[in-house]
Amino acid sequence: MRSFFVLCLAAAISLAAVVVKPEHSIDVDGNVVEFVHKGDKLYIATDVGKLEIYNWKTRTKLGEIVFEKIHDFMGDPMFPKVFGVDVDEKGDTLALMVQDEEGERILYLHKDGKLTRILDKKAHIQMREVRFVDETHLLIATMSNDLILFDIPTKKILYRVKLSLSTFSDFQLNEDHSKVASTCESGIVYIVDVRSGKVLKTLEGGNKDNVFKVDFKNYKVLACGQDRKAVLYSLGRERMIIYPTQFLVYAGALNKDAKMSAFQINENNDIGIYDNLTKAMKYRLVGQQSVLNTIVFIDDKTLISSSDDNHILIWRLP
Repeated sequence: MRSFFVLCLAAAISLAAVVVKPEHSIDVDGNVVEFVHKGDKLYIATDVGKLEIYNWKTRTKLGEIVFEKIHDFMGDPMFPKVFGVDVDEKGDTLALMVQDEEGERILYLHKDGKLTRILDKKAHIQMREVRFVDETHLLIATMSNDLILFDIPTKKILYRVKLSLSTFSDFQLNEDHSKVASTCESGIVYIVDVRSGKVLKTLEGGNKDNVFKVDFKNYKVLACGQDRKAVLYSLGRERMIIYPTQFLVYAGALNKDAKMSAFQINENNDIGIYDNLTKAMKYRLVGQQSVLNTIVFIDDKTLISSSDDNHILIWRLP
């Protein structure tokens, strides 16, 4: 693969950036682990055994899924952590990865008010992240950096591919779910064909350490790193932009056409919104109280973010 041409940017925060404060907030029970959205709905995974569902426009709670208590290592009852959530294309089925006894994880599907256990410790899969590919397939990443394509109706593994010996960090499917950008503690991002498990490309040279989050839109990949850099890779042109920051970049996102990047820029958990054409910061979002874990562009003017606390923040750009 050809070397990527590097465009290094100044680390100073742009004085021209417009400061934006959150327009609204949604407070949930417990700390937010992650959330996904589908249309007007937010599906919010928490660390107190709940999946909460909200209409983000009206900030109205629509429902919740509550999981039974488990036991900690001392035998005391505790709420299980909901590690992950995803929703299928139709919006009627949820995939939920939930803490189990002895540090194990259970994968459930939730449809029509019914929970169905799909995978548990008997499968010997150390699940780290799960996403719908389509209505009948799930893509599963393991802690040991394996990618698994799982067939829901037959409950069979169609392939299991180890990407590297490095510990898995995060993955993100592209718009049509044909490819996935998967990353790990080495800083390398692997572009993988979802149907076959074949590695199509490796993206490296930007991050030199663990990548916490990736996003994948319009043939661009945003990698948010422990080395205080957000790196934007352009797959077609084989270029990358390095955005240095003042702190570890725990979360980031691209808008629909990948012309804008949003990511944490400092220890105050401020979010910078960058124009990827001019490389300039246009907006600085202030008001996040804890370490960021999820940022999502709803559209070019609306973002939603969460931290390791019980607040979901809704932002409106001018």
